[in-house]
Amino acid sequence: MKKYFLGGVLLLLVFLTYGCGKKSIVGKWKTVESNTKYYYIFNKNNTCSYEMNVARLDCTYEINDDKLIILYNGNKKENIYNYHFEGSTLIIKDTNGKDNKFIKD
Repeated sequence: MKKYFLGGVLLLLVFLTYGCGKKSIVGKWKTVESNTKYYYIFNKNNTCSYEMNVARLDCTYEINDDKLIILYNGNKKENIYNYHFEGSTLIIKDTNGKDNKFIKD
């Protein structure tokens, strides 16, 4: 009986930790394949920011299937990007079709 209880607890912890296999975009992400380092910071409340050097641009975001929709403050048009994860790497395809790779900072 004790073995089943421990197995159930471990299974519950796995589900809580990994959210049924879905990875979260929430956190601070930095580029890995660019000469210029820049960051995206995605918050739980759907606010975000884009940072490069000393410049910072605030934004809001939403996730719709494999689409990352970002509205930068001051703009009226949303930017829609395809995104996915490869392991722990976040891949965001820019509007030119280039894959930009990010790791959690």
